[in-house]
Amino acid sequence: MLADLGRAGRWMSREGLVTAQLDEGAMAAFRAAWQAAGHRRALGPRAMMPLLSYLREAGVTPAAKPPPAPLEGLLGEYRIWLARDRGLAPATVLRYENTARRFLHQRAMAGGVLKAAGLTGADVNAFLLRECGRISAGSAKGRVAELRAVLRFLYVQGLTPLRLGTAVPPVGGWPRCRRR
Repeated sequence: MLADLGRAGRWMSREGLVTAQLDEGAMAAFRAAWQAAGHRRALGPRAMMPLLSYLREAGVTPAAKPPPAPLEGLLGEYRIWLARDRGLAPATVLRYENTARRFLHQRAMAGGVLKAAGLTGADVNAFLLRECGRISAGSAKGRVAELRAVLRFLYVQGLTPLRLGTAVPPVGGWPRCRRR
């Protein structure tokens, strides 16, 4: 263990890292560099935990960051997918992400746990009806495209068992969107 800690210290020196920058992310980078150097014995994530725990107790290294909420993690992946795979501009990515955040928070969250597999066409309809009541007709068209993108992402990621496709109009037809 002392030899591993010595290697980690030398790696930190080469990378120009100070002790205050040492966290789980830095340890993951060290393990990746260790494996890339061709070492046979792989270091597991728990190998450096005694060092991190000691440094945190001594007040030298910051406390561990809580893991991101499931919704935030999913939205981060969605943001990357929109920019890299779909090639959308940053402003468009932000707009699509905001719609996805509202939709997933309202419809797919139950007790803080993301339940995208339980989404139904009725959930899509209810969200669009609420949104349509507060925005103009032109914005509603954009909202449909934004929602379609998040549904496609959920399907491509395997988080929903079926494609939720297009929304089915409720009995009596769609309500009229406000004109601005």
